[in-house]
Amino acid sequence: MAKSSSINKIHIAFDGQDTPPLKIHQLFDPRKFNQLLAVTGNVTADFINQYLSKFLKVEIAISQNETDHQYSSNEMVTKVALANSLLAAANKKPAKLFSALSSQNQSNVLDSLFKIEVAPTQVIHSRFYLLSNSDNDDCRVILGSVNLDEHSFDKQHNQYEEVLVFDNDRMLFNNLADHFKKDLQPVLRSFFSTNLLKAAQQQIEESKKDSEDGTGSALVILDNEQTDRIAEQDVTDIIKHDVQQDIDHDILPEMITKAMRDVTTNRTQDKENIARAVKQHDTIYNLQKESVSPRAAKPKLKTREKIAKEVHEALVSGMSPQQRDAEKKYTTFLYDRPMERNLANHASGLFVPNDTGTHPIPFGKIATISQIRDGLKSIAAVMKGYQQYVVDYDDNYGKRFYEAILYAFTAPFLWEIRSKASLNPEDGNDVPNFLILGATAGSGKSTLLRIINQLTWNTDRSLIDFGTIYPSQTPQKKAKTVEAMEHYMSLGSSYPVLMDEIEPYFFQQDQYSRHLVVDTMNELVNHPHAIAPLIGTTNYDSGFTMLRETARRTYYLQIDKVIDESQKGDANKYIYNVRQTLNNTLFKDFVMRMAELLEDDETPWRSFNQESGRLDFLAMTRQIFKHYYEMVDMDVPSYFPETVVDDFKESSRNRWAKLYLTQSDDFKYRSSDQSLLFDISKLNTFNGFTADSIEKYRNALPIELCVDGINGKRGKFVEIKAAEFFRWIGEHNPYEEATDTNAPQDSNNDASEKKARPKKKGFWARLFG
Repeated sequence: MAKSSSINKIHIAFDGQDTPPLKIHQLFDPRKFNQLLAVTGNVTADFINQYLSKFLKVEIAISQNETDHQYSSNEMVTKVALANSLLAAANKKPAKLFSALSSQNQSNVLDSLFKIEVAPTQVIHSRFYLLSNSDNDDCRVILGSVNLDEHSFDKQHNQYEEVLVFDNDRMLFNNLADHFKKDLQPVLRSFFSTNLLKAAQQQIEESKKDSEDGTGSALVILDNEQTDRIAEQDVTDIIKHDVQQDIDHDILPEMITKAMRDVTTNRTQDKENIARAVKQHDTIYNLQKESVSPRAAKPKLKTREKIAKEVHEALVSGMSPQQRDAEKKYTTFLYDRPMERNLANHASGLFVPNDTGTHPIPFGKIATISQIRDGLKSIAAVMKGYQQYVVDYDDNYGKRFYEAILYAFTAPFLWEIRSKASLNPEDGNDVPNFLILGATAGSGKSTLLRIINQLTWNTDRSLIDFGTIYPSQTPQKKAKTVEAMEHYMSLGSSYPVLMDEIEPYFFQQDQYSRHLVVDTMNELVNHPHAIAPLIGTTNYDSGFTMLRETARRTYYLQIDKVIDESQKGDANKYIYNVRQTLNNTLFKDFVMRMAELLEDDETPWRSFNQESGRLDFLAMTRQIFKHYYEMVDMDVPSYFPETVVDDFKESSRNRWAKLYLTQSDDFKYRSSDQSLLFDISKLNTFNGFTADSIEKYRNALPIELCVDGINGKRGKFVEIKAAEFFRWIGEHNPYEEATDTNAPQDSNNDASEKKARPKKKGFWARLFG
């Protein structure tokens, strides 16, 4: 085996031929070439001072380091290019580099003979070096992995590097030079800002004035006070000047400002990933340390048995037994791999582990007409149970149960549907990864969850009880429970996490629902990949509420009618017998048909409900099921849902409607703004409300109904647009006549429209209209 000293780690090929190692001054030869144009990942002052000082003209663009995170196009601007540029400015890297240059090189920078540039809003990963001579046609192209620093050319640095040198290849040289001029130069800005150069020039001039012979010192050394001030100016200029300039020149889209505003949206996950990476590094570092004998003069690796034991202890030490038990509660795996989809061979692209868990096997099988009929009859039998035993049942209510089943069937493909239905990332929120069944006790919600499990997985044992993920006395139980839910969803499976009895605090407290629902959806819309949907139940109890951001990204179905207490025994017996007949044959057929639609470029994924304007992300599922009924010559049942429902919005509307009808005197009309003022602090326990009623009602009030937007919901007094509020709750506006008495009757009259429109005041209204 070759010794490491004989291994050539700096591989240099000259015109395609291996060559003996060359020194840096031979590659960047100032005697043969006097101009350098370069794109590099790093450049140091020592390298410039030692090897580039004799060049007459130098222009260097600094590119970005490789990122291991898969960012969206907008995030590449905001989280990589712009963030790194701002960090460099804030950390005073330009000033530090400039101060470390020799006085001659500083002078060359001030005279624009030596340029170092960056792209504040663009990510550049290129590496190439173009050397030329202004007196003749000699040229050199250097390609490879090296940067303009000593480490890249140090064979003792224990890093492999490639250096490909092409001498006098004028075609290659011109190609790269043109590429630099046309494609890179428009996005480049000077690394040494105007603020920095101005301070440097001023120091030189002051030195000349103070010197006896008027020459002064040509060396610039900036103190901390100066560099602090320059850093502040540079950060401001990058944000205001450079970003705006690239927007004006169509290098950046105008909506990049929205991406900048949203840059912290997933910051919770980013911080967790950083913390996890630090913990992983500590574990691996300690593992290395413990694998070597601790006190030997010449440390040796321990025996394989000892190392194996330490590896096992290290990898499990980060988890308590409770955490390991919590992770094992999710046991249902269904993997969606669209690249493996082969309809000709009846492959849906879905895979499940085989019985022993040693390898994946395809999932999905076309059913016979008889099997499809049996599957539909099974669903009909389930629905018949609700029809017979639920108090005040009607078909509109029954649609909620069927809608939950349709969602569950579609769940493995939601991430694919989201990417096909979305014109931009924001659209992705219209395909929610969370289905919540808000239900009262005794409504059959847990039974519905088990039925869903049987219809899709042929078992009823995949349910996870929210309250028992961790024992009741576990420290930080709430936070750990949410961490476990996040873990279940991120295992790579597409089968939904079936979660029973989710406690209301999860939806009402920002640190829980926002962390999981909002951050997960933001991750999905920006980086489409398979994250298991979550189908959960929660107690409705006449007061369920969600934070607005959570509600925006959640599909909520309200099951608020109970099974008749007097018939509970018969109902339990009936549904037990029905569940003995359930299987997932229909689901296996469904996945084949959905796979076919996903492979068809003509499938219309953007189907909107005409009344609500909402995207019906289950439209193709409804189409498949309607085709099932047609195939078996059965009528589509009256409880079949034709479009998505919005029970959270409806329950919110109902809550405020009841509040107004019972306490109308507490709503004070403000004629100047045509608004209603309501003292939300009256919703306290003294007045018969629950302790959290204030936040429930505040969350339930749509922002668009509030004067001054979100500000209208804050504080003691809620200010609501009167006309819009009454239309929302479906009640007559008693102030409408007073508002319109003097208004012209012509609906096209501009003055009439101005009169009818509520006036808007305040900072937010003036700013956003």
